[in-house]
Amino acid sequence: LSLNGATLLWDPPLDSWRDVVEVDVSDKLHAGTNQVRARVRNASGPSLLQLAIRGDAFEVETDRTWEVTSPGAIATKAGFADDTQLFHESFLMPNTQDVVARNGLVLGALFLFFAGLSRLLSRRTDHSSMRHLPALVVSVVTIYWLVVFATKISKLPVLMGFDIPAHLAYLDHLLEFHTLPDPTQGWSSYHPPLFYLLTSAFVTMGDVARDSAAGQVVYRLVSFMSGLTIVWSTHYFALRFFRGDPIKTSLATAFAGLLPMNLYVSAYVSNESLLAALLSLAMFFACTSIFRTRTTPLQIVSIGAALGLAIATKFSGLALVPVVAGIVAVKIWALEGEGESLAVQRGLSAFFGMMTMVALVGGWFYLRNYFEYGEWVIWNVNLPGTTSWWESPGFHTWSYYLSFGESLRHPFYSGFHSFWDGIYSTLWGDGLLAGMIRSGTRHPYWNYDYVTLGYLAALPITIAILIGVGSLFAGAFRDDSLNMRIASSFVVVVIFILFFSLLIVTFRVPYYAQAKAFYILGVTVPLSIAAATGIAFVDEKLRSRAGNLFRTAFHGLLGTVLVVFVSSFLG
Repeated sequence: LSLNGATLLWDPPLDSWRDVVEVDVSDKLHAGTNQVRARVRNASGPSLLQLAIRGDAFEVETDRTWEVTSPGAIATKAGFADDTQLFHESFLMPNTQDVVARNGLVLGALFLFFAGLSRLLSRRTDHSSMRHLPALVVSVVTIYWLVVFATKISKLPVLMGFDIPAHLAYLDHLLEFHTLPDPTQGWSSYHPPLFYLLTSAFVTMGDVARDSAAGQVVYRLVSFMSGLTIVWSTHYFALRFFRGDPIKTSLATAFAGLLPMNLYVSAYVSNESLLAALLSLAMFFACTSIFRTRTTPLQIVSIGAALGLAIATKFSGLALVPVVAGIVAVKIWALEGEGESLAVQRGLSAFFGMMTMVALVGGWFYLRNYFEYGEWVIWNVNLPGTTSWWESPGFHTWSYYLSFGESLRHPFYSGFHSFWDGIYSTLWGDGLLAGMIRSGTRHPYWNYDYVTLGYLAALPITIAILIGVGSLFAGAFRDDSLNMRIASSFVVVVIFILFFSLLIVTFRVPYYAQAKAFYILGVTVPLSIAAATGIAFVDEKLRSRAGNLFRTAFHGLLGTVLVVFVSSFLG
């Protein structure tokens, strides 16, 4: 960095593009024209510069009027750093406008059918006749999952999925050497081993070859059963949370069972589904404790064991460990103590009991990391003794976090455009095509027209989730039952913590494919509760005579969304 030919900085020691360096230039400036030059280089990404000269009476900052030269090139005007690029492969996939045009008549017919069905059933059913609905819904959803597995998932090649070569390399190492790989051996070998141990055990028992028809089934068993466990955990969580309300319980169960993120992630060989399943079990155990008069030692052990197994699957489970343990401890302190002193003692004892169980079940892996590599948590951005990796764009701007909409026009790979498009496109569909960087290499087993329609269909459900979160947040302060206030707080806090952790990760690793909703697949249970709450809230507001027609239309819309999601994976 030079000012009027005088060097101010030669090679500032920047560890990150976020670092700021300040230099006093008051003695280098003079009246009239001053010339500032900055020579920028970056070996692992774009060469970016943000420069400002600030004084008492003036401020000069880099903008489009600055000149830029590269070796062997003529001077050009500077451009603003842009991390909201569109990926060309996105335009090779179906777009929403064309798909709606092709399927508009079918969608209209579905809407009218479900609206008419709503009118018919509303006259012939009452609340008491709905008591068996939750059991029916969870049974139908389970059958749907089994059919999808038999007809679609079992036919997927094993070499299809996110980071699949790295996951298979971990499994191959276990199967061949019967030891854990070194974190530096591969892209995913830093992961805790539970998913890989379970999958390799199934492979060994079945004695199957990876590329065989049986191998395609066996390699996916842990992921698939984990996804189904999430559905059942949501079902039982909802039964307790909604205190037996059949409509809300059924809505929550259906949401978890039809959530595209849950289904497509469970189709691929990955540790994400197992992590989410174990976190879901921990949340269910915690919910049971919240609504019980007295928390038993078995419940404390169960919660701690589930959380311990979760962090033995993937270290991102660490984010929820203190949250789940803390909410149970708060409930014990608030509702189970006989006197303030005893209440505090029981709450603290429960908290440390759960944390001890977590440490006993899953802490050994992190202790191993510390003694062998000097770090408790190791992942592929800080692998000991290796060169750090980089992907585009390497930075993020406000535009990336404040933009949304590409996922409604060209949903596939729309995460290249913005954070929210990345979340939306991977929450409501397989928006990154199983991790394939080329659309032409995608597998043929999803109905991509209906996957595309799903993004549009998910808009009202997304709004319902936001309404549900707001309602639960209000309930955390206003509900007459202290148990419900604690449970509502639990749901809202888990949603906030997981989404905030995903946001923070994109700061730490500012790459295009980092904003994936399934990194927080463990949010399925509380998200299902929020969705059911929001849908029921809207339905109740439309129940009045004046809004009856709108309520019928709302039901028609929900039925259409249901068919679109089902057809995305079964059509």
